[in-house]
This record gives sequence, structure tokens and C-alpha cells, in this order.
Amino acid sequence: MNLNEEKTIIDTIRRCQRNWDHSKVILEEHIDHWIYIATQAPSKQDQSYFNLYVIKDKNKIDYLLNYTYGHTFAVAPGNMKGIIRNPQMGANVYFLFTLKTPPVNRQTHHTGVSFDQTGKDLPEVTMNGHVAIGIASGLVAYSAAGLGYKTGFNVCHGQKNSTEDEIWKSELGISKGEKLTLGLGIGHPQEGRARNEHNETEFLVGPYPSARHSINDPYVEVDGVKYPTPKIHYKTYSEISRDIKVVKI
Repeated sequence: MNLNEEKTIIDTIRRCQRNWDHSKVILEEHIDHWIYIATQAPSKQDQSYFNLYVIKDKNKIDYLLNYTYGHTFAVAPGNMKGIIRNPQMGANVYFLFTLKTPPVNRQTHHTGVSFDQTGKDLPEVTMNGHVAIGIASGLVAYSAAGLGYKTGFNVCHGQKNSTEDEIWKSELGISKGEKLTLGLGIGHPQEGRARNEHNETEFLVGPYPSARHSINDPYVEVDGVKYPTPKIHYKTYSEISRDIKVVKI
């Protein structure tokens, strides 16, 4: 692989894929390869900071996709927002990383005292876990793009202030102590469509539980006032240059 190919891979995984072709399959060999990458990726003290749930069952994916509402857009003047599902989760396969406390405590303070993993040292343990998940998921996405697939990251697993994350846990057998943290959809894009084109049919407005509206309805009624239903597009921030300071010393 040359340097230009690596740049192409980065450009691919930076841009979230929003539509998928389920008539095509992902090789089981590739899925097992990504599982190896995720579970063997670097982490602080080589600790196990997460569990990994690999969802291949399309019926399960379609069901859980209903609990990914979180992409916001303007509906009415002021702060009234609507939310729509995150279809990157509807990929051919979905890698879900759940944060957990490492079962073995390998960290100590300079005094020699072991970390209090569930008490005062929990913030640092949580930070280490997020770093571990970021490294693992990034490496998996990099590998997937290198093999010709498209990817999309997702952090929406249930509406804010709802108990919908319990549905995820129930469906996937996730223990109570695990925290749904990051998901990565991997799969085949629908040919001839822009990556941010979608197949969504409804959106939600208001606090949980939110009112449902069809994207084909001409109007959205908010507090007795009708507003034209907006055209819903997934944002393309990844087409904008980033403001990152680079210092070479």
C-alpha cells in the first residue's frame, strides 16, 4: 500500500455512509479479521476496557435502527429541533463497543496504592476506556475501507433522557454495568447515490417521547402552529477543511 492509498482510506472513513446495499454480503473472513483487530488493538496497560457486539442479523439491525434517533435539524424558528435516525447503523454489519471497568486492575498510583476503578479513579478509567475504543474502532474502520467497504460511526443508541438503551441491552444481552459507547457500521453502499442520501421516512419533534411525522407531510404542527416540513439532509461537515494546529518541532 502506498501513501496515496492510505490517504484515500482516511478520506473514506472520515465521511459517514448513510445508505447500504443489503443484496451484497460481507465475507465472514473479513468480519473475523475485524474482530481480531478490535480485540487486539492497543490500550493502556493492555487492559480490556470494552466488550464488542457484532450484529450481522438484518432483522436485528432493522429493529435496533429504530433506536438511533439523534441527527438533529431545524424544524421551526427558534430552538425547535427535529431528529431523524442515524442510518449508518443500518449497515451490512454493525460493531458496537460497550465501555466496561477492566476485570483486572493493573494500575497503581505513585504511592503504590491500586486504582479505585469504581470510585475516585473512575474518571481516568473511563477516559482510558474511551481512548481504547477510539483506537480499536479506528483500526477496524481503516481495515474495512482498505478492503473496499464504506463505514459510518454512530454514538446514538436511544433518545436522550429515554430508557431506550435498555432495549439495546435486552436485545443483545448486554450486562447492566456496560455503557453503550460507540458503533461502527460497515458495508456496501448503494451504487449511484451520494453517501449522505438516505431512505428515511419519518422524523421526531419534541422531547421524549417525541411526536412522529412523515417526511412527506407538507406541514409540521408545533404548539398549534404549522410549519412547512423541511427537506432533511444529513450534514456534510467532512467536506469542510478542519482547523487543526500542527506543530513540528
